[in-house]
Amino acid sequence: MARHASPLRAINEGRMVTYTCDGCGKEIPQKALRYKAKIDIRAAYDTLEIKLADLLRDHEAELRALIEKLKGMDPQKIEDDIYKIFRLDLCPDCYHSYIMDPLRFHPEAAVRGELEFDIDEFLKQLINKEQDEKE
Repeated sequence: MARHASPLRAINEGRMVTYTCDGCGKEIPQKALRYKAKIDIRAAYDTLEIKLADLLRDHEAELRALIEKLKGMDPQKIEDDIYKIFRLDLCPDCYHSYIMDPLRFHPEAAVRGELEFDIDEFLKQLINKEQDEKE
């Protein structure tokens, strides 16, 4: 997920910054169009309604029992069961496949070659068009 060179380190070393598509593994040059996806997964829970009986319970005993139960468990599994975040860099082909069916994303089925262009060139064209309209 989001495997790429450190942009600042690459610039300081005089290297071109590149990214790797997390869908298909294709290298994405610095100025090429890429997409960032952030998937934030959290355990869902209902809002608690606290009553007098809840306030009178022995919370210390409950916490001790919970700690004892968690002692033998893998801390990473406990964390993953509550919260997980994924960050993806996607090439245009994988992006289009992803948005068509995010729950069944398969990079090998990516729509190929629809939107390959230089983002800087695209922005320059927009600026030039805006300047032409002002004149």
